[in-house]
Amino acid sequence: MTEKQYEKITVNLPAVDLGKIDYLVEQGFYNTRTEFIRTSIKSEIDKNSFAIDKVIQEEESKEGSFFSVGVISLNRQDLERYVANNKKVDLFVIGMCFIGKNVTVELAEKTIKSFRVYGIKKGPKDVIEFLSKVGRD
Repeated sequence: MTEKQYEKITVNLPAVDLGKIDYLVEQGFYNTRTEFIRTSIKSEIDKNSFAIDKVIQEEESKEGSFFSVGVISLNRQDLERYVANNKKVDLFVIGMCFIGKNVTVELAEKTIKSFRVYGIKKGPKDVIEFLSKVGRD
């Protein structure tokens, strides 16, 4: 089982909503504010899962698309395989994308045609900045 990766976010709430959350926690409906917020977010994602399912079907059917829901890691060797095959990839990730420290902007430019990551992007700052500007089809 893979360990979940968490990213800290800040949420601004009206005082009354925060009070309601605190009351529900005190009454034992939730252990903490965080549990309430995570449960609420998960519920909303589940209610709108049709949108995610639709994009999954669309992306999986595309030729040359590298698609993932979860956590992926790409390093120099991974991208050099695309160079060796004279191919560029459309990268689409829902979750987290790690770009290895050994990846350069030049290598990314040779191998990645489009870059869409919904979630967390980590890697060398110059590579992430470059990829954030790469075409979105």
